[in-house]
Amino acid sequence: MAIKTFFDFCSGIGGGRIGLEQNGLECVGHSDTSRLADTTYRLMNDNEDKNYGNLKKLSKEKLPDFDVLIAGFPCQSFSVIGRKDGFSDNRGQIIFHLSRIINETKPKCFILENVKGLVTHDKKKTIKVIMDELTGCGYLVDFKVLTSLDYGVPQMRQRVYFVGFRNDLPIDINEFEWPETVPMPDLKNYLIDENLASEERLEILQYYLNNPTNQGKYTVSDISQMEGKIIDTRMNDLRIYDGKCPTLRAQRDGILYVKNEKIYQLTGYEALLLQGFPKEYAERVKDVVSDRHLLMQAGNAMTVDVIRALGFSIKKFLDC
Repeated sequence: MAIKTFFDFCSGIGGGRIGLEQNGLECVGHSDTSRLADTTYRLMNDNEDKNYGNLKKLSKEKLPDFDVLIAGFPCQSFSVIGRKDGFSDNRGQIIFHLSRIINETKPKCFILENVKGLVTHDKKKTIKVIMDELTGCGYLVDFKVLTSLDYGVPQMRQRVYFVGFRNDLPIDINEFEWPETVPMPDLKNYLIDENLASEERLEILQYYLNNPTNQGKYTVSDISQMEGKIIDTRMNDLRIYDGKCPTLRAQRDGILYVKNEKIYQLTGYEALLLQGFPKEYAERVKDVVSDRHLLMQAGNAMTVDVIRALGFSIKKFLDC
């Protein structure tokens, strides 16, 4: 039961697209309302396919045929670091427009991605509403929280993934096998951009070292001796990681790392690599899109390696 084409909804900069293309699938269109993200998407993919725009305004008549729907729908409404407004937030309503499109277009299967917090949001009522909505479209649906660390990149990114298969297909979803984990690669292969931390960034680090939570624990000199460590600052917290990177997010002060007794600042290019974007894609936007925007866009992207692994599991499941 072959799948050949897909449509990339909430496409961002195309992490989901690349993951499915690495499985031999063809993208027939994408949809996103961010002009900046779409610029990066087009630069990386070097293509002329159409951005169909706001998915709230899309219907079957306006869309091409496709076998697979993929979407990393907006997550701020359900994130543990957001306001957790859920369905009361307009961004939280995107899932209902996606389910409408699924119901109208009836693709063979779909992949949806969101933050891990969605699973427990509102005492698990939210996940039940979403599952009821998707199964009500005529699909067999399963979901699981996957960690990017387990699928080929050294980033501690946990996301919930939904897979759905049209219920008229001759399948048993209980036989679907989620992708097997793979060994975590060496972090040093991703921290390669040689971007020394700016004076401004070191001043921010000093601020964190002096706050009541961290005062007296470390000096900047101490940090510079932590070879290979990742330094993450957020709110009043300072965390140190060894051999792996914390979750990349769209909004953060920035991640630092130590190499050769010097403190470096994570760049947008490195963030793309940590999200599984192949170097040849990341190099197309390096020095073209601003570092600030690349960091934000990488933080919002889907991890390419996870989608590639999911795509492979889905193809294998349907082929069998």
